[in-house]
Amino acid sequence: MDQPQELGRIRRVLFPIYKNELGKLIPLTLLFLMISFCYFTLRSLKDIYLIQHIGVEVIYYVKLFGVTPGIILLTILYSKLSQTTGRDGRFNVVTAYFIVFFATAHFILIPHLELFQLNSLANKLHTHLPVMNHLWEAVRFWPLTLFYIHAEAWGVMAQGVLFWTFVNEITSLEQSRRLYSFLPLGFALAFLLEGFFLRHLKDQFRLILGFNLVLMVIILILYNGFTYYLKKYPSLVSVAPQLDKKQVNLSLSESFKFLTKSRYLALIATIVLSYGVVTSLFEALWKSKVKAWAAGSTSLLVEVYSAQAMIGGLMALFLTLFVSAPIMNKGWRFAASVAPVAALVATSLFFAGLFFQDSLGSLTSLLFNNPLSATVYTGLVTLTFIKIARYIIFDPNKERAYIPLDEESKIRGKAAVDGLGARLGKSLGSLIVTTVLVPVLGSIEQARYIIFALILTTLVFWFRAVNKLSVLFKQRVDEQQ
Repeated sequence: MDQPQELGRIRRVLFPIYKNELGKLIPLTLLFLMISFCYFTLRSLKDIYLIQHIGVEVIYYVKLFGVTPGIILLTILYSKLSQTTGRDGRFNVVTAYFIVFFATAHFILIPHLELFQLNSLANKLHTHLPVMNHLWEAVRFWPLTLFYIHAEAWGVMAQGVLFWTFVNEITSLEQSRRLYSFLPLGFALAFLLEGFFLRHLKDQFRLILGFNLVLMVIILILYNGFTYYLKKYPSLVSVAPQLDKKQVNLSLSESFKFLTKSRYLALIATIVLSYGVVTSLFEALWKSKVKAWAAGSTSLLVEVYSAQAMIGGLMALFLTLFVSAPIMNKGWRFAASVAPVAALVATSLFFAGLFFQDSLGSLTSLLFNNPLSATVYTGLVTLTFIKIARYIIFDPNKERAYIPLDEESKIRGKAAVDGLGARLGKSLGSLIVTTVLVPVLGSIEQARYIIFALILTTLVFWFRAVNKLSVLFKQRVDEQQ
């Protein structure tokens, strides 16, 4: 895409977008906003539903035995779909599937939850294998379990795969350095809107879910309208030359063999996996504190999640407007290191406060009612900061790494890395919690020292993968140029 004029020094730092690029940036930002809003509200609802009806412990069993197989199945189906359907067809089919499921949950499953409970089956499973009682409760409340799985899947498939695959296919590497730092503006606004909805609608969860259904339909309309606009004005599509298109028609098994043989994709998968493990382990400890603090109160749970959304939205807005573009301009390696550094600093401060809370008691009493409240809200800020660093800087920068790749790696390789890598990371954290830490030590609280050590170990692998991938990324860019 030809640029009409050179950007000024100040604008190059704060808003490096050309006027004729706004026709691409604005629709993509709106699309990202609506997809992200649906994900954030569904993410909060799925946790509230399970904690309210069953308990926080069941979440880790659902992640391990429900979410991971579900994402693997969806990734396989998406790979099959990509062999016979184009980009627009894939987007429409996957989005329509989620609309059908959440409509079923909204109108049938959730309003009649008691009718669908598998009480007799769950009781028999409890009798024969009581050690897995949390899993059997997930079976009892299977509509909520399915809702949880699909809420997670929406984040992976719609936000992680469909949206970013589309953006990568219409954006060049040079343009991505500027545009990708401003696309998260939609994410920031979505976070703020989620906080507003949760705070003002409170326990009207079905109304929030109904609004999500409307948004998903609008997403389909906006996407198809924008792709029609791109066909009418092809100058907006600034795609870098493909290095190799011979492998587009590979089968699923051949695609995964290709994935395992690609060191480049393996390093991206390591980064995604590391993020999943860190957040999953930290969330396990934090949600156990939230459960103890809320003591079964739905209003307190809504207060926590609405506060997380408002704080996260303000953080994301600030980082997007004033920090993201300068960081992206520093180069791929520098930007890729921001998320693990943020995770290292934030988790270290949180665990320091947790380990030495007796010594800090007089200080925390000035801001909070009790030490448990202090732990919940400091953990909330810590977790939110880690996630914001991911969405504002980590994800856009990671997506730039896909641009120099061939078509097969962009479509099926990305689906495997982002879909399976993200879920396996969280599932690995859940596996450690449910099969090792809790059975051996008795509770998540007793495992806090080990959790901190595991987070630090994972961060080491994360940093190593970033360093190695930055070298390969530079080589790919040089080859393309």
